[in-house]
Amino acid sequence: MPSSFTTRNSAPALPGYAAALGSLAHRERSGAIAIEGADRTAFLQGQLTQDVRGLDGGASRLAAGLTPKGKLLYFGTLVAEPDRFVLLLPADAVPGAVAHLAKYAAFQKAAVRDATAEYERWAVYGPGAAALRLPEGARMVAGGWDLAGEVVAPRALRSGVLAALAAAGSAEVAPDTAHVLRIEAGRPRLGVDADASTLPDEVGLQAAISATKGCYVGQEIVARLRTYGRVSRRLVGFRFPEVALSEGAAFPDPGKPGHDLGRVTSVALSPRFGAIGLGFASRDVALGAVLRGPAGETAEVTELPFS
Repeated sequence: MPSSFTTRNSAPALPGYAAALGSLAHRERSGAIAIEGADRTAFLQGQLTQDVRGLDGGASRLAAGLTPKGKLLYFGTLVAEPDRFVLLLPADAVPGAVAHLAKYAAFQKAAVRDATAEYERWAVYGPGAAALRLPEGARMVAGGWDLAGEVVAPRALRSGVLAALAAAGSAEVAPDTAHVLRIEAGRPRLGVDADASTLPDEVGLQAAISATKGCYVGQEIVARLRTYGRVSRRLVGFRFPEVALSEGAAFPDPGKPGHDLGRVTSVALSPRFGAIGLGFASRDVALGAVLRGPAGETAEVTELPFS
């Protein structure tokens, strides 16, 4: 997907786009971490933002790992299996998350390893996901944002899941299509819209944080922020009425030289909404405000998801 374009360009053909919105579509994903051992629950309870206790029987929850300063290291879906937990992350986030978790697991009866090769994953889109009949051993876990859910299965069940998707008439979503759907829904991407400088509340990850569990890494910062203050910026949508700004472009604050009112992190050309993007806006910037880029380009700040 180009990083900049004019709104006069017609949206490109997007394989699977209509099916993702109206029926059933899928896209392959990868990346999994296995956390095993007798102390795996207690270990993850102290590492993740989500309450791990009581998670069993294939249940899943959105969870994140934070630095001591409350900044994001990774976020994804935690799935409970009889003898392990499986943390589903983007493949490029797995090595760093494994290295980070393994440092702390060494002091408990817990082991952390890259299990990407053991699992097949498919992001699933559309209302038809509710009727999808999967082979025994495969499961649908929580989705959110643009995803109706995600199919997770042992690698040996790959052909069975593909047959189930084909029998249900599922269309395959191309990478460019997935990019547009993600931005339309306002789903942050790790390493693009969120990184180690980002607080989870800045990118709408409230569902990944338990407000009742005990201590975990970064909890003090999260709790203090929610009790006494608010984030100084938040993830918003941008509509580009003329020319879309490139990813990384900033909106200078005319009243404060050297300061920005916002920054673009992702852009797309949507068949439904035209030229749009994701990015950060200062908490003082209201929805509906029009920001100006360095060359006078305009962007309207809008609520997520786009509608």
